[in-house]
Amino acid sequence: MRILSVIGSLAHGGAETMLVELVRGLGGREHRVLHFSAANGIVADPALVEPLAAAGVACLDADWRCLASAATVQTVLGDFTPDVVLFHWWGQDPWRPWVDESRGQAPARRRPHFVAVLHHAEIRPAPIYDHYVLVSDSQRAQVADVPAARVRVIRNGLDPARFDPIRARPDDTMVVGRISSLRPGKIPADWVRTAAGYQVPAARFVIAGEGALRVALLGDVQALGLERQFDLPGHVPRPEVPRLLQRFDVFCYVTSTTVECCPLALLEALAAGVPIVAEARGGIPELVQSGVNGLLGGSAAEVGRQLHMLRRDPGLRGRLAAGARRSAEAFTLSRQLAAYERLLGDIERSRAAAAADWHIMPAASHGAP
Repeated sequence: MRILSVIGSLAHGGAETMLVELVRGLGGREHRVLHFSAANGIVADPALVEPLAAAGVACLDADWRCLASAATVQTVLGDFTPDVVLFHWWGQDPWRPWVDESRGQAPARRRPHFVAVLHHAEIRPAPIYDHYVLVSDSQRAQVADVPAARVRVIRNGLDPARFDPIRARPDDTMVVGRISSLRPGKIPADWVRTAAGYQVPAARFVIAGEGALRVALLGDVQALGLERQFDLPGHVPRPEVPRLLQRFDVFCYVTSTTVECCPLALLEALAAGVPIVAEARGGIPELVQSGVNGLLGGSAAEVGRQLHMLRRDPGLRGRLAAGARRSAEAFTLSRQLAAYERLLGDIERSRAAAAADWHIMPAASHGAP
């Protein structure tokens, strides 16, 4: 089986990381990766490209306009004709002309089987795909009109062995951290002021990541004289994430307009034994069980009250940390890969059945090859 994975860009991010993990983990098949980083003004992250190259996977940075037809796609793919195309979908369908043409003209046994992997919340995808993969039950409303047999829920996964349980620190400071893109929507523009306004005693906030809002957040730290209470270390390469998480007592995650589905950053916090405090939005309640591995709030103000609760009760922090580590076992990469193996097995069988049906049809009914 030949699998083509398609994504808008290979910038640093959870969906992009998952694509790389899937390509490397779904063995016994021939893979290609197609992305449009340069056309979107983005420099592909070497930390994502290099593991693909090491696995012998061609990673093609093309212009998305190549998707206008099967013929133009093939000019990029060369002699690689995919049996399955995994579209890591973020709310747009630049590949729709190719999908529409293939589904409208090519026999089922010959054309690719198109799968949309939904990383975006709330937006409904076009009804053009053979299968839809959700990363969260919270996305089901997005595919309400799709037959249930064509929908799978396959949550993101990771290797818990990469993460050590949180270690004790020599002082009494409670480190409240987050790791995420610092772009509009992903983090509130006033997060420094909001977090400082919580006035959590002996707390230090670490806000890791890069993005358009980092300069403004740093400006607030300086304007308020909070250099001792806030640290913005910038981009953290993925291999260094486990070490950073060992510094955290709490992972506090609040977004502005972004609704998360199955954020990898939260799974990594759980695997590191870091309890999570977050708003109960999107797919986050599927990861965070209040009182088991973290605390959920209905507003940013309630999140502040929960941080105070954890500051006052180190015993509660310890119990939630142990629960976090245990709950990470439900989100392993091996489980995610096994679910994709089942999906690909079903696709392979349906393609074989379509080919068999064609061969037993009367010759006059075959039509064009």
